Amino acid sequence: MKSYLRIERLILVGIRKNYIVRFEEGLNIIHGDSDTGKSSILEFINYLLGASKIELADEIITSISYAALEIIINDTPYTIVRDIYKPHDFIEVYLCSFEKREGFISRKYAPNFSKNNAPDGFYSDFLMDALNFPKLKLKVSPTQSTSQFKRLSFRNIIKYVYVNQDDMGSKSLLGLTDWAKYTYTKEVFKYIYNV
Repeated sequence: MKSYLRIERLILVGIRKNYIVRFEEGLNIIHGDSDTGKSSILEFINYLLGASKIELADEIITSISYAALEIIINDTPYTIVRDIYKPHDFIEVYLCSFEKREGFISRKYAPNFSKNNAPDGFYSDFLMDALNFPKLKLKVSPTQSTSQFKRLSFRNIIKYVYVNQDDMGSKSLLGLTDWAKYTYTKEVFKYIYNV
């Protein structure tokens, strides 16, 4: 069976009401007039899948408490809950839909590898394990025998799926101007190809 991650719903838990974006199986197209929140939807999904920060518009700051993402990974439903104002706080993962989470105990994961005191480990490791992706370290400079190893994270993989429109034409996207970054990027692409 091929591993997959499918987004079901994005839920922005508001002060007065919740805002919900539903996704269908297959291709989903987000369209609308300028400045109506299309990019914000993608930013929230990116953040809930482990991005280190999120840019918040004024209307979000005044009306939203936190964000949640319902996903299915390999036929298993999860709800990811994350504080949008404290990106370094633990990410909560429930093994159920958003409405049923009160009856479940969440697992708490560190948002990145630098914070290692989370009760259930690292969020990246949770996603890699749920997707049945091997966790490994890649050489920063593969041609040098004394090269340092860098831990591969879920973000190393997903960042090529979600690309900000402003970065699309940038030479820095793949690290073409930085030899060490470019070399590591090539190793990440080899991993993606082999998985």
